[in-house]
Amino acid sequence: MNTPSLSIITITKDDPVGLARTLVSTDIWRKQSGVEQLVVFSGDVPDISDQTVVTLRQTTVGIAGAFNEGLAMAQGEWVWFLNGGDAVHETLHPDWLKALLSATQAQVVTGSLHFDGEVSPRPMPALEYQSPLLACWLAHPATIIRRSQLRQIGGFAPQWKMAMDYDLWWRLFRTGVIVDVMSVPFARFNREGISERVDMRPWAKWEEMKVVMMNAHRLVLFGFWQGLRIFWRILRAILQWPWLAFAVGMSRRMPPKS
Repeated sequence: MNTPSLSIITITKDDPVGLARTLVSTDIWRKQSGVEQLVVFSGDVPDISDQTVVTLRQTTVGIAGAFNEGLAMAQGEWVWFLNGGDAVHETLHPDWLKALLSATQAQVVTGSLHFDGEVSPRPMPALEYQSPLLACWLAHPATIIRRSQLRQIGGFAPQWKMAMDYDLWWRLFRTGVIVDVMSVPFARFNREGISERVDMRPWAKWEEMKVVMMNAHRLVLFGFWQGLRIFWRILRAILQWPWLAFAVGMSRRMPPKS
């Protein structure tokens, strides 16, 4: 068997309906050469008849732990964390994505997310809002990452219950990764997941705030260096103005005062 180029990692807990939806959406993908799917589960053993799906019982705790166990098992050059209940978008063609992944020099490829119940996918943010990471605009169900890059930073940090992806993006961006931002729907998002529960939103906001505060000094440095870059660029533009060059040239030609 050839080494897979893409590992789809799905975590699930006692949600056979959601898992079934995910596996149906990835069926055509598992039939592609170079694609594997790993299911990390806790709770009851899922009933999966497809022998191409590799199952693994979670031995750690928490969502981040499940992600990391899947990452440890993955063999693909790229990994895609698609939770149970979420689905590969029906308009995304395997050949197109595989061609993109084989050609790109980026370490992260992210697309748009289509929320259940909404008519169209949510648009990607404008370029000016993408950096610094003041908001978690990358959606992990619609983001594909090079496995080597994830392992280099140690995967997901287990201390986070909800904001493990936001923290991950910060740590990835600090390594200077290149990100391909695609205004193409990659996945459908199940709004019945834990991140959408009303009782969990305050906790999610609290953790997001903690991630931002942990990186506050980087935000300050980013603002400082960006300010210097802007100042230097404006100065260069002024010095390159034709009228300034003309004025300097004329001043040199003027005769000296007697």
